[in-house]
Amino acid sequence: MKSIFALAGTAIFVCGIAAAEERVVVPAPAGGHARRVNVHVMNHAIAVKTHSGSDVIVETGSHRAPSPEGMHRLDGPRGLAVDGTGDTIEIHANPFLQGPLTITVPVDVSVDLHTLNGSLSVEGVHGEVDTDTLNGRTELAGISGTVVAHSLNGPIHAILDRVDPSKPLSFSSLNGPIDVTLPADVKANVEFKTMQSDIFGDFEIAPSVSGMTRDESGGLRFRLRFDRNFEGTINGGGVLVSFHTLHGTIYLRKKK
Repeated sequence: MKSIFALAGTAIFVCGIAAAEERVVVPAPAGGHARRVNVHVMNHAIAVKTHSGSDVIVETGSHRAPSPEGMHRLDGPRGLAVDGTGDTIEIHANPFLQGPLTITVPVDVSVDLHTLNGSLSVEGVHGEVDTDTLNGRTELAGISGTVVAHSLNGPIHAILDRVDPSKPLSFSSLNGPIDVTLPADVKANVEFKTMQSDIFGDFEIAPSVSGMTRDESGGLRFRLRFDRNFEGTINGGGVLVSFHTLHGTIYLRKKK
């Protein structure tokens, strides 16, 4: 059973599915579905998955009492705010909200996820993916677009099925490994910046040549530098893919 709330001109359906879960369904606006979903929370894990529909569905854990027989809950998930403006949905949660957030979105939306303490996961999104967590693991799988992922204290693991050649990708972590898999045919300029970390990969990377000059006889002189910063190209170069970490091994893998 459902209760309907009006919010910024959009019908929001709030459903109590079970004692342990509550759901908010945001229907697609007239003429299409939301193109961007922004989630900003304090101490919650966030999981994003996709579906073939056009609605955005927000599910939360709940420790509240179950509905008595023959009745349904009239209020929504306590501490959750969902605002829709144009093609953008903003989701916020205060510390009183119980449990993680699970958000189901159409495949081709873009997501922007920020949390202080909690893991982040995104699966199957074809738009832009922007993630930022202070303390938590980041897991990205089946991405076909572009990624900007940052974690202060936590590993980043990303698998991209396709890369948008017009937008750069960035992966950064202060303390934690970065493990990224790219399509075998990706054309990319790669940039590694690290203080005390190892870099491994199975791509053939042509190192960039720096300091190229000609000597007095016209001969070509060049210098290759292999230190904390390393740049090169994959398959002739293309989209910029950057990796920055202070303490964490970097793995760049070729998708099989």
